Amino acid sequence: MAEPTSAPQGTDRTRRRHLPILDCVPIERGGRLGAAPERAAGLAPPAELVDAWTRRVSYLRVSLTDRCNYRCGYCMPTVEPSHLGREQVLSADELVTIIAALKQVGVRRVRLTGGEPTVRKDLIPIVVRLAKLGLDELSLSSNGERLSELAAPLRDAGLSRVNISLDTLDPERFRRITRHGSLERVLAGIERVRAVGFPHTKLNTVALRSFNDDELGKICRFAFEHDLTPRFIELMPMGSGMSIDSGGFLSAAEIRDRLTAEFGPILPILDEQPALPGGGPARYVGVRFGHQVRRVGLIAAVSEPFCDTCNRVRLSASGQLHACLGYDEAMDLAAIVRSGPKAPCDCAQAVVAAVQAALVDKRAGHGFTQSGCGGPQKPMVSIGG
Repeated sequence: MAEPTSAPQGTDRTRRRHLPILDCVPIERGGRLGAAPERAAGLAPPAELVDAWTRRVSYLRVSLTDRCNYRCGYCMPTVEPSHLGREQVLSADELVTIIAALKQVGVRRVRLTGGEPTVRKDLIPIVVRLAKLGLDELSLSSNGERLSELAAPLRDAGLSRVNISLDTLDPERFRRITRHGSLERVLAGIERVRAVGFPHTKLNTVALRSFNDDELGKICRFAFEHDLTPRFIELMPMGSGMSIDSGGFLSAAEIRDRLTAEFGPILPILDEQPALPGGGPARYVGVRFGHQVRRVGLIAAVSEPFCDTCNRVRLSASGQLHACLGYDEAMDLAAIVRSGPKAPCDCAQAVVAAVQAALVDKRAGHGFTQSGCGGPQKPMVSIGG
């Protein structure tokens, strides 16, 4: 896939920054970076993680598993992919080692994803350990199926926030898109999240033409009435574009048009209104609900890319570090923590050096298109978005 020809906004290619942490390993056939060279151990880690376009990395998304109890078509292919074996999945010790190392160089926010993170049996002990690292925020994205039973233990374990996926409020549509999910259980999970006191919960909806585009106003009202922040996400061409049905893509501009039809003119978010926590890519607009102006988030990776402000990297359940969601190449951090330096400080330095090596070759932007081209081979379920 050709590298995008335009640099991030406000960046010139002559300013591209090559950081001399270590030589980047060439991409092997199959689009995967090898493990960092052995000489990574012993190098002084950088003060912060910065990519070749001077974008600072402060946010890590961690996939705890590639398994999910739902089968949403935009996330999981119709033909279910083969899952990782237990021995391939990062252990709790390995996760803590990697995240603690990256915290030392500026990663302040960590989000736990999947697959579906709540299907991992040791989720609560992992949260307990990560909460002790002193991160600014430790959050989780979930489909909500198991939150009625797990919300309280997660809150007690030290989790900061929860985002919940909800693509429709119609039970039949819900069963159709999840391929066997329970809307009733998800709504119960939302109520439990509210009851145990999680703040700033966000409701994530993938906006799909001819599926839920007639429900955007209804979903917003449900969110506002339950003190949640609704966010609408453009469909991304993951899995080589096979997740996109013909004509199903709904752009951010069209979403704004539908919000205008429901609530009146889109309103700006005033500077004096406090920012929402999270550090993610959503851009917020205001809509009038009763006597208040309420926020609605738009995540428009395809039609209104935000690559120029990217502050995140992703870690798969098997320990592959993806510098960009839109490409398949990855740096193998599992190999480092399993066979690299045994001294904790050397292992941490090797992890940081490998991540910085991946960032040296991070592209200016992805190649997503509305037609379904320009995406990676990996399905969304394997990396957690």
